[in-house]
Order: sequence, then C-alpha cells, then structure tokens
Amino acid sequence: MKRGVFHQVGIKLGKISKGNVWILMVLLCTFTAVASMFVDNVTTIFLMIPVTLSIVRTLGLQPFPFIMAQVLASNVGGSATLIGDPPNILIGSAAGIDFNSFLIYLGPTIAVVFVFILLLIKLFFRNDLKSAQKLGQQKDIQELMDRDENMIVVHHKGLLLKSLIVIVGVVILFSLQTITHLEVSIVAIGGAAVLLIISRVSLEKFCMKLIGLFVIVGVAEHAGLITILANMAINITGGDPWLTFFMITWLSAIAGAFIDNIPFTTTMIPLVHTLHTDPTIAAAFGPDSGYQFSPLWWGFPLGADLGGNGSLIGFSAGVVAAGLSQKFGHYISFTRWIKIGFPFMLLTPVVGNIVLYGLLLFVY
Repeated sequence: MKRGVFHQVGIKLGKISKGNVWILMVLLCTFTAVASMFVDNVTTIFLMIPVTLSIVRTLGLQPFPFIMAQVLASNVGGSATLIGDPPNILIGSAAGIDFNSFLIYLGPTIAVVFVFILLLIKLFFRNDLKSAQKLGQQKDIQELMDRDENMIVVHHKGLLLKSLIVIVGVVILFSLQTITHLEVSIVAIGGAAVLLIISRVSLEKFCMKLIGLFVIVGVAEHAGLITILANMAINITGGDPWLTFFMITWLSAIAGAFIDNIPFTTTMIPLVHTLHTDPTIAAAFGPDSGYQFSPLWWGFPLGADLGGNGSLIGFSAGVVAAGLSQKFGHYISFTRWIKIGFPFMLLTPVVGNIVLYGLLLFVY
C-alpha cells in the first residue's frame, strides 16, 4: 500500500549517497529506524527490503549486509517509542506508562544505542563495505542517479491517505494521554480496529492467536508458575532492586532472541508485577520511592526489544526480511544471521543498560 512512498524515499537516499556504500547504509538504516518509531517495524521492513534490494542490485552490491543492517536498525528504532514495537504497547498498558514518558526515557537511551550499532555495523561488515566500494562502477551509479523517483505510481491512494490519517491520529492521542486519560491499549486497539475495517483484513487468524496466547498466560498464572519464577529471580539477585533491574533486562534479551517477543512479553508482565510485591524492591522502586514508573518496567522493554536481534526467529521483522530476500533469490540461513545478530544482542543491552541506569539516577 505505502510502497510507493517508501520507494521514493529509498531512491532519493540512494541518490544522496552518490554511490558511497557506507553513506548509503547509514542513510537507509537511519530512515528505517526513524520510520520504525511510528510504524510497526514489520511493516517498515516489508516495505523497505524490496527498495533496498533494488538499489543494491543496481549498484552491483551484495544485499546481505544491507538487509541485516536495516533489520537491526528497525528493531532498535522501534524500541524508542510506545508504538514502535508490539511489546512496548503491552508493557505500557500493564504499567500505565504514557507515550511521552516512554519517549523521554527510552528515546535518549535508544539514540545512543543506535549510534553504537552503526559503529558495530561498520566493524562487522568492514570487509564487505571495502569490497563493495571497490566494485562500484560509475555506470551503475549513474543509472541510480538517473532514476526518477517521482514517476513511481502509488496504488490505492485513498486507502493510503486514510491509513496515514489513522496513524497520525493515534500518535496524537498517545501524546495527549496525560490530558485525555485514555488507556494506551484503548487507543491502540481503536486505531487497529479502524485500520482493519478500512483495509478489510480477515480477523479470524488474528483472534485465534490472541485467544490462545491469553489462555496460555492465564493457565501459567493459575498454576502458580509466575510466582515460582518470581521467587527464583529474587533468590538469584538476593532481592537487590538494581540487580533485579539488570537481570530483567538480560533475561528478556536472551529469551527474546529465541522466543517471539510478543508471547514472551505477555508471559513476563505478571512476573514483573509479582517482583514488585517483594518488600525490598517495593521500597526502592514503588510509589513512595520517588520513581514515577519502576525501573523494572524500563529494563523490561529494553531487553525484550533488543533481544529480538539475536536470531532469525527473535522477532517478526527478521522472519519477514529473510522471506522477502529469499523471494528475490537471496537466501539467509539461521546460522548466518546468528553470527551477526547474537553478538549485537549481547552488546547492545550493555550500552542500553548503562545509559538507562545513568538516566534514571540523573532524573531521580
């Protein structure tokens, strides 16, 4: 639906780079990260990967470094806002976090992490970037420069306009939550419902997955599994609030690399609630501690979101990127992905934890 808009932007970025491979990668990653802050990262990747493949094919470049870099950037960018990644909406609703507060705390944290991943991308793909720069042919660059991005026809313009209006409306309602007092979940579900109606998407599979997910979580709570896990976590950290903060981040990151972050987040939310019943944690992070929102709720999305980069199955955008790449003749194996993604999953939460910890101490 919105491919025409993304294609136009993609070609424009390719022209700005003038064939410089590193500049092209930075521009594509930056646009993807920013777009993922306000559009679900699965949608962003679905629209950007074909554009990227078209550009790198024109320049005669290997697509894997660009695809991998954009997926990493998309996941990091989506971590910055309440609506960029589905786990954020779930956590925001559970903790009562409004859109502006989420952006204030995780926005600066993710900005630093994004700069860090650009450095990692340059390090991990240094040989590919050097080879690609040498392989660049002037005629290929000229072909890219000669493209007229304004000639691209955007189909279903009416649907595109309606969808953009809905998205903008949802973002505005999120930012005005402290005034309207509308629950995050209500705004999100309302926006999703309107989009489903105007796009005429079938609800059957979506509803079945959602119902199954809540049944699993409900059974786990009823059986006492959540309480057992919470007690285990407190025993490991000795009830130390900040050790628990770091543990929640890393547990979420490592598990999120191999378990889709939506069901994992839904399962973990009751666990975090239970952890707050511990007297020591409640005294340090509870309502009387001075914190508007417990630091555990900030460490949780940081780990759950960034952990998705660890493997090909960690979050949906990676699966979508691999599927689109294979469709265009570029197979990405699980092993090849994990060689890059897993180190990113280990390193980015370190930076995120340090920045977020410092920010929380500075503010409070």
